[in-house]
Amino acid sequence: MTFLKNAWYPAAWNEKLAEDPLAIRILDDPIVLFRESTGKVCALYDACPHRFAPLSLGKVKDGAVVCGYHGLEFDGTGNCIRNPHGKGTIPKALGVRAYPTAERYGMIWVWAGEADLADEDLLPSFPIMDDENFSWVFGELEVSANYELVIDNLLDLTHVEFLHPLLASEGGSQRTTFRSEHDGDTVSAFYETKDEAITGLFQLLWENEEKTATIRADMHWQPPTYFELETSMGVHAEFDENDARVPVLHLLTPQSEDSTRYFWAAGRNRAHGNEEVAGMLHFGIQAAFVNEDEPMIKAVRSRMSSNDLFAHKPALLPWDEAGVRARRVLAKLIAAEQKGK
Repeated sequence: MTFLKNAWYPAAWNEKLAEDPLAIRILDDPIVLFRESTGKVCALYDACPHRFAPLSLGKVKDGAVVCGYHGLEFDGTGNCIRNPHGKGTIPKALGVRAYPTAERYGMIWVWAGEADLADEDLLPSFPIMDDENFSWVFGELEVSANYELVIDNLLDLTHVEFLHPLLASEGGSQRTTFRSEHDGDTVSAFYETKDEAITGLFQLLWENEEKTATIRADMHWQPPTYFELETSMGVHAEFDENDARVPVLHLLTPQSEDSTRYFWAAGRNRAHGNEEVAGMLHFGIQAAFVNEDEPMIKAVRSRMSSNDLFAHKPALLPWDEAGVRARRVLAKLIAAEQKGK
């Protein structure tokens, strides 16, 4: 399996976890999320050790998850704390694997590997999420393909003109400059297009009289699956903090070798408190991912006999540099992790 296990993976937006247990999947593990009475998020392997009924089909009672099949109750550490049958004896075998959890940026995170190695200092840092100059909308979707194909898609933004008419105008690729950087395990891709007509996305925020401007898109990837995209559009020769800006976070969770949960958060530095703009921004971005990116990534996979991209000997173009670098970083980290076992 081509996963990095000792890492934090996004599990769910906080608001998704209500009173009922929530079923998710991370690295092929079925996991149930619920909150203890203190409010702390807990994550257990989603199978009762008695008959393997999904605990997510049960309920939460007094901060414990209750199996919906035979009523066994488990606390946040995975220990069975109540057997409602007979004398209530609890065999030692009635235990469930617990996963470390954390909450940051409105997201619940789960550590997928060895619990003793979990460290909240290893959570990704996105200071822009705490910047009061930005308002945010959030979304998620399912991608029926391997997560590395999604990484390829995000690091190669030259597809935007052809796949996302809301986000770019025709002919922009001829005026686009590109470069890639590699700093430690972080891979970045920088795109700049001059004399771009104000795109549909930035028309929501545009306050200038000019009909064309320079659009910049700086994408930064941190392993295993964290992306920070800074997109801006302005009339100055250089980037200006006051340009119209739409930063977007892309957070991926491999659910299996052929399924990815894709979380996103998009900010804006204008039209604060404007619910109409917020709704249009959310609709436009979610629709692009669901109706354009996901079907294309799925179609790409349908023409591959496996998830091993390089085994297919793809014809690489200059702007594939960032994606190739990211794949090599991931492969190196996964190999080192597996060798250390």
